Amino acid sequence: MSQASLHALQAFRLIARHGSFTRAAAQLEISASALSQTLRQLEAQLGVRLLNRTTRRVGLTEAGQALLARVTPLLEQLDGALDDARQWQGQASGTLKLTLPHTAAALLLYPLLPGFMRAYPQVKLELDVNNSLVDIVAHGLDAGLRFGESLQQDMQAVAVSPPIRFCVVASPGYLQARGVPAHPAQLQQHDCLRYRFSGSGQVYRWQFVEAGRPLEAAVQGPLTANDSLAALHVAQAGLGLAYLPQPMAQPYLADGRLNAVLEEWMPPAEAFYLYYPHHLHQPAKLRVFIDYLRQAAAAQRGG
Repeated sequence: MSQASLHALQAFRLIARHGSFTRAAAQLEISASALSQTLRQLEAQLGVRLLNRTTRRVGLTEAGQALLARVTPLLEQLDGALDDARQWQGQASGTLKLTLPHTAAALLLYPLLPGFMRAYPQVKLELDVNNSLVDIVAHGLDAGLRFGESLQQDMQAVAVSPPIRFCVVASPGYLQARGVPAHPAQLQQHDCLRYRFSGSGQVYRWQFVEAGRPLEAAVQGPLTANDSLAALHVAQAGLGLAYLPQPMAQPYLADGRLNAVLEEWMPPAEAFYLYYPHHLHQPAKLRVFIDYLRQAAAAQRGG
């Protein structure tokens, strides 16, 4: 197989994954017109149409579906073989593409980025910081970071952080003026700072435990945002209660700007997980990233 044919098949797989020339071209860092020309040449070489193109979407023909099913495992094996060969240089390499929510970025990844980048200078990182539940396979990503409760189905997952507890917090001034809630049901009488998921549009229900059973609270209040930092700043200004990861609130709790409430009702701690597709071959760039996060988590537990 010529190099041009191999590149064309890899481009075909990417277009099929995204259902879009524009998105596939952006991932390959080439123009959509150049990518379209590559696919036309492949179709001419094979003598069959592989894609149905419309103004709205790109779909596979029957011949395209058959070709994709045959070439995908072969290309994955080839990717793995080339990756293994590169490791003889003694260093993981390539671009590692990750998706993660803002909370995981701020609490877990950002503090570790400089150390990882120094340790593995041949691994380039591409981050999609996104509170939506992103389909990593459809978007051509290597892995994602999420709390265990929101992992995609059919994914391998490994815990990469110490368990993290959540807390309900408010400023001393707010609690003095409005009272301290003694039970999650009393949140209906309070101003609560809500979190909305970007993808689904759903408002997060605050999670508690009562007599060992999960308890959810649908809260109301003056602010709804898709970033917990907004709730943190508004809460410490005295304008409501916020439901936050403990490490995010800890500096404010330590110096008295915030107080925790409903502590006996909070659910067990939950770790962040790195999740990724089941592959016959796990790329070295992903292996070293997993190892680095797990070592950092172990050091935090030991500390």
